[in-house]
Amino acid sequence: MNKIPKGWEKYYLSDCFNAISIKNKIKTKDYLPQGKFPIIDQGQDFISGYSNDENLLIKVKKPIIIFGDHTRCFKFINFDFIAGADGIKILEPKDNFNEKLFYYFCQILDFPNKGYSRHFQYLKKAIINFPKNLSEQKAIVDKLDDSFAKIENAITNLINAKENLKLYKQSVLKSAFNGDLLPNTSPTHWEVKKLGEICEINPKTEILLLNESDEVSFIPMASVEAETNIFTESKSKFSKVKKGYTKFRDNDILFAKITPCMENGKICIVNNLKFGIGFGSTEFHVIRPNKNTLSKYIYYFVSQISFRQMAQIYMTGAVGQRRVPSKILENFEIPLPPLSEQNLIVAEINRRFAIVDKTLNLIDKSIQNAKNLKQSILKKAFSGELRSEI
Repeated sequence: MNKIPKGWEKYYLSDCFNAISIKNKIKTKDYLPQGKFPIIDQGQDFISGYSNDENLLIKVKKPIIIFGDHTRCFKFINFDFIAGADGIKILEPKDNFNEKLFYYFCQILDFPNKGYSRHFQYLKKAIINFPKNLSEQKAIVDKLDDSFAKIENAITNLINAKENLKLYKQSVLKSAFNGDLLPNTSPTHWEVKKLGEICEINPKTEILLLNESDEVSFIPMASVEAETNIFTESKSKFSKVKKGYTKFRDNDILFAKITPCMENGKICIVNNLKFGIGFGSTEFHVIRPNKNTLSKYIYYFVSQISFRQMAQIYMTGAVGQRRVPSKILENFEIPLPPLSEQNLIVAEINRRFAIVDKTLNLIDKSIQNAKNLKQSILKKAFSGELRSEI
């Protein structure tokens, strides 16, 4: 962007728009899940709730850009709205700047990683190359709109493919526990057991003789991915975690008991823990299968969406702090084949999931490549490289 194309000008961004700080705000406690008017708040999507209060409504005469100072995010909107949290600003491009092209430029701004109070100041000082001719601005917008529509359509198709693969994984689990995943297994001789009969729920974990300064495995809730059986282990001093945290050992299953982590599927089998033991969030239930039950078999069972939906029904506590009681896990019935068949079933689930997960990884890479392509096209647009294509 060092060389300015012919017919273009260099501007400070502050010369291109009028900034309006929003004074009428609605408190978070008054957000509704549905309503007449969207509430604009901080975040990627900006719409954080709804209200029916017309007295707080901000009328939009023409398309505007919303800027979240805290999150460094932009949104191009042309609908009336109500303002939410602090740090939301309206950016109204001046008459000689196409609103949509101005918005597109904002997508390639590289904010410094500093306190959010400086984001708007940086925005005002940023330099933009812009064609002076409004018709050329409109032509670039049309080209970007067309390119981005195709990219977004491709991304939507990829996301739909991901969802279909996730549904397939759930159908595999349903077949496994119905007894029809493998042709040579039959559920007629399976037992039906309560989970508490074949597993210890929140068992006592014997701690070896450790020194206060020893580093031990620590797993907070944020370190467990949803629906992947992947966790990231950190290390902490034994003296800091020996009290007030959940204790577990290798091959235990950690099951998030609090909303929304439980519904999202934050569940994992822990292994390769230092000293064979670990410590983590108190919001985990620990499930420890007995010697005749495979951890992976139990993990797959409790990973089913149907299991989590049932557990959700029996959650107790206040909104936002609802938890699955341990008794619900203990009394939940599970079909249990002999250990040899558990091994066969788990092996088949592993085989099918490995193929699906490989495909999901390819889809994720394709989605990221599509997003990178959008950024590449935007940079071309504001260096003048799209002019030859218009």
